[in-house]
Amino acid sequence: MTSSAEFARLAIETLCPTGAKVTISGNPEYGEVRDALSWNKRLADSRAPALIVRVSRAEQVAEALRFARAQGIRVSPRGGGHNYEARALRDDCLLLDLGGFDEIAIDAGARSAWVGAGVQGGRLIEELAQYGLGFPIGHCSDVSLSGYLLSGGFGWNSGSWGPACASVSEVELVLPSGAVLQASETVHPELFWAARGGGAGLCAVATRYRLKLHPLPQAAATWSGRFAAADAPLMADWLDRAVRGAHSSSEIACLVGPDIHTGEPAIAIRAVGMAQESGEAWRRIGSFDSPLPPARQIGAPEWEVTDFADLTKLSSMPTGKRVAADHIWSESSLGEMLLAVHHLAGIPGKSSTINLFGFGGGECVPNFAFGRDGALSVGGGNEAGIYAMWDDPIDDPLHLDWVRAANVSLAPHRDGRYVGEASLAADNGRVAECFTSEALRRLTRLRREHDPDSLLFGFES
Repeated sequence: MTSSAEFARLAIETLCPTGAKVTISGNPEYGEVRDALSWNKRLADSRAPALIVRVSRAEQVAEALRFARAQGIRVSPRGGGHNYEARALRDDCLLLDLGGFDEIAIDAGARSAWVGAGVQGGRLIEELAQYGLGFPIGHCSDVSLSGYLLSGGFGWNSGSWGPACASVSEVELVLPSGAVLQASETVHPELFWAARGGGAGLCAVATRYRLKLHPLPQAAATWSGRFAAADAPLMADWLDRAVRGAHSSSEIACLVGPDIHTGEPAIAIRAVGMAQESGEAWRRIGSFDSPLPPARQIGAPEWEVTDFADLTKLSSMPTGKRVAADHIWSESSLGEMLLAVHHLAGIPGKSSTINLFGFGGGECVPNFAFGRDGALSVGGGNEAGIYAMWDDPIDDPLHLDWVRAANVSLAPHRDGRYVGEASLAADNGRVAECFTSEALRRLTRLRREHDPDSLLFGFES
């Protein structure tokens, strides 16, 4: 058995000459490096990789995989951004940090771009906007493309452009064998299918993506209103009518939690319409303007016009927090889900919210044949994200219980879960809720074919 000193020497001698940056467990900087890779402070020190390898080229990834196989340790890729379960942190593994894949190469004439796995959505949309182009990036600007695209990706303007993976035309993959290849609809189509929504079930490391770009909407109109949570029974029907009256590309969010200004239990509604000119953007969400629901308002409703590239400022996840989260897809209306969870708005307070989300007209996202075009095979309609955030470890039980209570309240409305946000460790059946049985069997078959020794971590906890 290789001693820790010998293991460290071999890792440095093998990987550093490739240009990779290597941090070994036990090194003085190890704790700081590991903590920086865990967005969720509740789990920052819960697991200890044997070494952390930061890479920026596919050849470095291949060499890291070969080294791990030779040493008999498993590999956990990490794209960047935030993950509610810190799934990349695994005990005694090689944690492969893909944050160095940060290049963006835009071909405006062809409406395409090659982007690295570690690129964050906020930076991408800012660069694309200079060319009048767009892409359905994640709602928070710090969401990195890797895990987001692999999970399917439901971001800004998905109501028009479809899930983000529908706008991926090619993926650079490094197989567990160390082979580097490009996968598309015509070349290695099975691997391409798995990379479009397979999440951690993908049997390879995705390093770069070629994206299909779209003309950027020139205007975004936002209507927002805040109401007392206790008045949810007076709001549900109004909310459903307003959603049905909005354009199918519009995005509607209903946040159940403490009011951002007063802290009282509240329901915050936000409708966003996107179009080529501001007047049309307003009209697309005009159903929210009048009449208002017969509920107590917390402040006056607000209207705002903004650039599409600035929409990520509407959604932000604070850093340095302890986090617990979960997710459901639902065929129920937003109003029906609101009635199921409004009693949880004041518990536990502060930063914890239940985010109900849907598209105008009650439509599902277009332009993607779920399960056929990619492993993304469940969802795309109304959803609920459950997000608990807090600071003090002593409050862990309170917030974890609140997440479980929200799940129980939403259970009658659940028709599946999103692999990018669901708490897969909560029980053994969670992964099966994220895919159709056919898609899950297909992912399992591909992993047996390309990673028979389970070098890469998958869905397991």
